[in-house]
Amino acid sequence: MGAEVLLSSLMTHEPTQVRLDPSIFHQDWWLEVARKFPDYRELTVVQENQIVGRLPYVQWRNRFGLAFGHDPYWAHLGGPVVDRGLSASEQAKVICALIAQLPRRTTFSFICDTTLYCADIVRKAFLDAGFEHSTQITYLRLPGDRDVLDERKRKHRGHIKRAAKCLDCVDIAPCEFTEFFESNLKARGKESYAPLGMLPHILSEALMRGCGRVIAAKPNALASEGRSLPYDAAIAYIWDDRRCYYWLSTHRSVSEGDAGNKPHPDAVKLLMVNAMEHAQSMNLIFDADGVVSAGADHLYRSILGLRMEERRDVFRRASTLGRIYEKSRIKWMQRTPKYPTK
Repeated sequence: MGAEVLLSSLMTHEPTQVRLDPSIFHQDWWLEVARKFPDYRELTVVQENQIVGRLPYVQWRNRFGLAFGHDPYWAHLGGPVVDRGLSASEQAKVICALIAQLPRRTTFSFICDTTLYCADIVRKAFLDAGFEHSTQITYLRLPGDRDVLDERKRKHRGHIKRAAKCLDCVDIAPCEFTEFFESNLKARGKESYAPLGMLPHILSEALMRGCGRVIAAKPNALASEGRSLPYDAAIAYIWDDRRCYYWLSTHRSVSEGDAGNKPHPDAVKLLMVNAMEHAQSMNLIFDADGVVSAGADHLYRSILGLRMEERRDVFRRASTLGRIYEKSRIKWMQRTPKYPTK
C-alpha cells in the first residue's frame, strides 16, 4: 500500500504512533515541548492511520527574509526517524517521502546519528535529494573503560583533584541553570541561537523522567572564606537508554570591576568528570555531543582523554537565494579588514 503523506499541521484526525526507536532528541516528550514554541514544523508519513515516519525541524527567516531550516531548537541530533518494523525498502520510501516534502526555497541542514538502524538509508535519501554531505566529530567514552580520573594525564588529573578540594558539585534547578546560562551570554555580548524559554521546560521534563541532570560548581566553605559566592560553572547532561550526552555548559563571566572574583579555571572539567562517572555508573556511553571548535577538541581529546571518535552525518541543501547570499557574505568577509585601520 502506498504511503499517505500528511503534514502534521493539516491532519484532520490523530493517527496512532508506532515506536520509532529514537534518541532522546526525537522522543515524544521532547517534541511535545518543542511544539509549544515558534518556528517548529513536523512532516509525517502515515500508513493505515499510523505514523510510520516523521521529520521534525524549525524554520526561520533572517533579516533579509531568507528562509533557513534545521533540527529542532536545542536538539543536537535530528533528521528523519522511521518505524523500525518496516522493511528496508519500505523505510527508504518513507524517508524519501519525508525529505520530498521539505520546501525547496529554504536552506536546510540536519545532523544525523550514524548509529541508528536506518542511518545508511537516511544518508542515501538525502544525497539523492541533492543534499551535500559532510561529517561532525564527537568523542565517546565506553562504560567499560577504566576509572575516569585514572585515564587522565598526571598534570590534568592533578588540576581536577585540586578543583575538587575547593569546589562543591551541587544539583540546581532548571530555572537557575537557564538564568545563569543567559547572564553569561549577555556578559560576553552574545545571544542564544535558540529560545531560552524552552530550556526550563526541557530540563524539567528530563529531570521528572529521570533522564537528565543539572549540576553546578560552587566554591565550598573553605574556598569562599564564609562569603556567599556565585556558581563558577554549570552543565546539563541528558541520556536515553544508549547514551549520556554532554548537552550544555556555561561558566561565569567576570566584569572588569570584579577581577578578584574569577571562577575556577577547572570548574567545567570537574563537572564533566562527574558527568562521565555518572554515565559509567549507569552503564551508558558518554557522548561529548559534537565538537564545534578547536578549543572543545583540545578539552575532550587532550585534557579529558576522550580518544574514541565517531562521525555524525551532516546534510545541507542551500536554496538558490541561499547560495547567492552565502557567496556574497563570503566575498564581503574577505574584503573586510581583520583588524581596524587608522
